[in-house]
Amino acid sequence: MAAAPYTGPARSGPLADEDETRVASARITATRLGTALVRDPLDRTVHEQMRQFLDNDSEPALQSWEVLKARTPEQLKSRIAELLTAQAQRSVS
Repeated sequence: MAAAPYTGPARSGPLADEDETRVASARITATRLGTALVRDPLDRTVHEQMRQFLDNDSEPALQSWEVLKARTPEQLKSRIAELLTAQAQRSVS
């Protein structure tokens, strides 16, 4: 899959772009489900939630992860600077 060029986030919206948000959300969900499986490996509800996650959310998250990994060092440095600037501006206002 070819990486889409990074054009930056909307200035008035959330700090994270769509791919960043999707990956972060998937990591949180996968960690939560993994923890639930360790705590109670035979819980049917957890199994159903895991299946739903794998069927519906994991592939888009993996595609977003590939997009993020394809960013060049220059794009990553620029993105970090954008996030730090936006975060600083938000904390001042």
